[in-house]
Amino acid sequence: MKDEHVVYKTENVCASEIQFDVVNGILHNVVFEGGCRGNTQGVAALAEGMSVEDVALRLSGIDCHGGHSCPDELAKAAREYLKKYE
Repeated sequence: MKDEHVVYKTENVCASEIQFDVVNGILHNVVFEGGCRGNTQGVAALAEGMSVEDVALRLSGIDCHGGHSCPDELAKAAREYLKKYE
């Protein structure tokens, strides 16, 4: 893994984009563009300081709109980041 600023375009959720920094495998500065402000700020605050692997595991599959949610999209973004460095 390498330190990186990630910009992830979401699909099928209210937030249009998620940005975060990865430093030594840990998420920092998670920001959702759009979406339900309280929920996305809460998810961002909870994800702060978590490992990329934990975010990918813990938030995967959370449902809001027919199988999709902002937390699930953050998990997808984390998995995409991890795949780049397998």
